Amino acid sequence: MVITSARGLKAWLLQRLSAVYMVAYVVFFLLRLNSQTPHGFSQWRSFMTSPLMSISTLLLFGFLLLHAWVGLRDVVMDYLHSFRLRLTVLSLIAMGLLAMGAWSLLVLVGVT
Repeated sequence: MVITSARGLKAWLLQRLSAVYMVAYVVFFLLRLNSQTPHGFSQWRSFMTSPLMSISTLLLFGFLLLHAWVGLRDVVMDYLHSFRLRLTVLSLIAMGLLAMGAWSLLVLVGVT
């Protein structure tokens, strides 16, 4: 019983911390855009490829995918009772999120 509740608490805490980071990122991003709005592709590129923005955006996508995993996993575990169906759906979700994470990483690193 203790292990199950500890796992649930970790998932709850991860989801809350990821939400706090995502809100902080959006506020920072909007404030930065309000103070210095980039005009044109080259300014946007230099804005987004600065080390601070690159790392914080990479973290944003990592936390977004983690947040989505915790939420979707909880919904699947609550509503799908068949073990095989649950395993299949969770596997598909995990593969989809990993693919999105890999794509996000490729976009942020700049591989074309």
